[in-house]
Amino acid sequence: MPTYNRAKDLEDCLDSLFIQTVLPFEIIVVDNADNLETEKLINEKYIRNTNQISVKYIKNGKLNSANIARNIGADNSFGDFLLFLDDDIVLDPNFIEEIINVFQQYPQAAGVQGYIKNRMMSPLSNFVEKLFFLNYSLKNHNKLLPSMQDVHADPLTEVIRCQWLMAGCTCYKKSIFHNFRFDNNLFKYCSGDDADISYRIYKMHPHSLYQTPYATLIHKVSDKGRPSSKEVIITGQVYHTYLFFKNIDQNFRNKLIFVWSRIGLIITKMGVFVLHPSINNFSQIKCLIEAYVYCIHNIGNLKKGEIKFYTGILK
Repeated sequence: MPTYNRAKDLEDCLDSLFIQTVLPFEIIVVDNADNLETEKLINEKYIRNTNQISVKYIKNGKLNSANIARNIGADNSFGDFLLFLDDDIVLDPNFIEEIINVFQQYPQAAGVQGYIKNRMMSPLSNFVEKLFFLNYSLKNHNKLLPSMQDVHADPLTEVIRCQWLMAGCTCYKKSIFHNFRFDNNLFKYCSGDDADISYRIYKMHPHSLYQTPYATLIHKVSDKGRPSSKEVIITGQVYHTYLFFKNIDQNFRNKLIFVWSRIGLIITKMGVFVLHPSINNFSQIKCLIEAYVYCIHNIGNLKKGEIKFYTGILK
């Protein structure tokens, strides 16, 4: 479990693990923070005061990256299954039990994700997002679009096969990490990291990824520990362009869809500004245009899979 300056959110997440109907064998927290608050919490509340579960705390001495932290956790783990959780989620008590049920029902499964029960999108927003190949919801349907955006299975009423899995509530067989890793080139706000590793797994093992509606959780989407809005926008566009060239077939149709989605994103931002004019909403449009210009200027590097020109300036 990677974490960054979210001690209270992390505590809520860990507490939900300790009340599972099936307890995990171990919990590994990999701390990207630049302070001692998380370390103090883990030592005083969990390591010293519990013998139910083995709890390990690892300070990530490398760069601040959720992906690097996840790989560190995987390398230091025991057991045959790795449950990756974000630090701002809260599991329902039967989450792990229901994940295990899917692995037992589908022996070929390499990864299984839970279901976020508090995810909401208005019908109008969903229609607009679908029009522009952005993130949208569809009942019992999971897909990665050529725009490197996601179709979320929502509502979800049955166990389904998937093309991509969320990083923050997914369990993988550890054996899959002999051939696949989270991309260590992505630092800080690792936008698209979950689609990247899971879609690579899907392409090699097309019928191995699943989602169950019975392993439910709440995603609080904490605002703690997040970069500035400008950095989130620019990072998102740089990473998604990099991952588009890395993972998506480079034919004319897919390139057209990717460009159309970028046009659609800025149109939706403009629509939000018209409906709700504010300095913040205007600033988001400005940052998005800046991000597009930056990506176009560095398109040669992104096509070659070189991203250090950007990650090298992240602090």
